[in-house]
Amino acid sequence: MRLQREILKLVLTMLCFAPMSPVWAWDKDSLSQLRPIADQGNAEAQYFVGMIHSLGIGGASRDTKLAFEWFQKSAEGDDPLAAYKIGCFYAGQYPDVVPPDPEMALRYKLVAAKAGYALAQSDVGGTYYQRGEFAEAESWWRLAAAQGYPPAANNLSTMYYLGRGVEPNIQKAYVWFKLAYPSPGRPMDAKATAHLQKLAKDLIPTEIAAADKMARRWKTSTSALTMAATNPKPRVEALLALLVASPN
Repeated sequence: MRLQREILKLVLTMLCFAPMSPVWAWDKDSLSQLRPIADQGNAEAQYFVGMIHSLGIGGASRDTKLAFEWFQKSAEGDDPLAAYKIGCFYAGQYPDVVPPDPEMALRYKLVAAKAGYALAQSDVGGTYYQRGEFAEAESWWRLAAAQGYPPAANNLSTMYYLGRGVEPNIQKAYVWFKLAYPSPGRPMDAKATAHLQKLAKDLIPTEIAAADKMARRWKTSTSALTMAATNPKPRVEALLALLVASPN
């Protein structure tokens, strides 16, 4: 029982703020370059200006209130990543900017989740899990896991281990847990290894072999939106090219 509580606590702390950091170093002039495009009403540029102010990069000081205002403008222009950021604000990320509102958080994150953003899909799954709507949680976590998002795979493992909304299935819990550590650069730590070994003890050798085979054959496909969120460089360069092509 204690192990179950520990695992459940781990899942719930991973839901909203799991890292998915951009890989591009922002130029110190990014704000001055993107601001004119944002002022013209370009939703993508407005999202990036919001990110610049949110993180305090690209020639701007950190100003989360101003960032929220830019995210709002961008979301009104149907940018799904901006909608996700607004969802994070309403989820309690910056309570000094906007009061937490779980319904508004879900509403905005669903926009990004439906558009294919893995982190939003994982967050939405977490919200439904907390509400006890396990079928919805599993559905969204599967979508995120299919993009290779490890926390979603870990959450699915927990579902099958605890039998929350699904039939308890140690073999499936084992497979999903292995998929939460998909790359050589992210090896299991001692605690994770111990948990996998615990799962394996409840399986017979043929079940373990079948589970290992399923994990090896697992293929992921990352959406264009998820890739754009983690690597903004191509999108920013395209926006700047647009500015050069239309200086007025």
